[in-house]
Amino acid sequence: MEIRASKESEFEEIINLICTVFVEKCRPRYASQIYHDSSFQPHQSRVCVVDGKIVSHVRVSDRTIHIGHSIVRLGGIGMVATLPEYRHQGYASALMQDSIVYMEGIGYELSLLFTTIQPFYTKFGWATFPQMNFELELGEKKQFEPSPWKVRAFDAETDLVQVSQIYDEHNKTRSGTVLRSKSSWRDTCSHQVGILPSLVAERDGTIGAYANFGFPTDLDGIDPFLATYYPNLREVGYHSQHPDSLLALCHAMLTSTYKRDLTNLSGRLHRYHPLIALLSEESGSQPCFSITERAMYRIVSLPSLLQKMIPEFEKRLARQRENFMFTSFCFILESQVSTLKINQGKVTVTNDNSGSTKVRIDTHRFLKVLFGDATFGQLEELNNFKGLRLEPNDIITLDTLFPKGESMHWICDYF
Repeated sequence: MEIRASKESEFEEIINLICTVFVEKCRPRYASQIYHDSSFQPHQSRVCVVDGKIVSHVRVSDRTIHIGHSIVRLGGIGMVATLPEYRHQGYASALMQDSIVYMEGIGYELSLLFTTIQPFYTKFGWATFPQMNFELELGEKKQFEPSPWKVRAFDAETDLVQVSQIYDEHNKTRSGTVLRSKSSWRDTCSHQVGILPSLVAERDGTIGAYANFGFPTDLDGIDPFLATYYPNLREVGYHSQHPDSLLALCHAMLTSTYKRDLTNLSGRLHRYHPLIALLSEESGSQPCFSITERAMYRIVSLPSLLQKMIPEFEKRLARQRENFMFTSFCFILESQVSTLKINQGKVTVTNDNSGSTKVRIDTHRFLKVLFGDATFGQLEELNNFKGLRLEPNDIITLDTLFPKGESMHWICDYF
């Protein structure tokens, strides 16, 4: 068994392996992520070779994401595949260990993957994180008043600059969202994997909103991976100065659903996104919410992560009237230790255990506070049960550093 980086000469063998393990109809998606993603380098594909044959593969995509105003580097784990006849022999496990060492060496703070076999990845330090889905059971078909905003198909030649600007504005402080470079929008794979939207709302040459929206039967030009395995609404963005464009987009989605005689519309958005409220009000249907935990994060480097978070921590402290005097927290996360010190609103991070308040916490709970799914105050009972008892003043400070919020990793950015 040999574990190593892939070679360009092996790309077709890798694509064939992935299609054998998953589905052949998604071959264009897999191929585009290797041949037409300008961020991809051969060393990001980790392979296990047995007797000269690639039998297992892991892809580590290089991404950066927002956590509030801070930017952290994320390794996206995808295309994890082992040929059926070589399973249960430890090859995938060896590759996961290799990917961890690889990400540590490259300098990632976080790693993210999406899976239905959570116990396998839990063994290697990944922990689940919730994602919110909504579903509308539509009743009587409705008609809507004409809008000054025209909802039409996205045109890459004329719309891309405005859409990318809307994306940046809509997600600039939304935790979990990917920073998309110009090349990531323009790469050939951006169409294949669904980054380019399907609909835009336009008025007099100005685009106010966009969406990646479709149906399982609309496979022509749409990535079958998204159309088959994910909800109708996979991404949306709108310009804050043109909120009425979002209403036009809402009407177009409902009308499109009615025309297909469908009674169900689904999507993945955070619970309080205004589009969910609009869809509910305009259709007269109440949304049902469900939580899936197919997303799993791993903390690759706790000290580096906290260091990158300093600008956001200081902004959060500055928003509070309370004068935070000197205090320090030693975060103990599995085998990683790091100290965060606060002195009159300024934050420093050290790679040691010198912090006076010990915060021993598992990855699952730490992710909840990191991305705002819960606060230390909300987790107090669970923390006590797990042996973490914090003083009231410590909880107040920690809840300032890690406040409640909504996070989002758009489906179109899956690896």
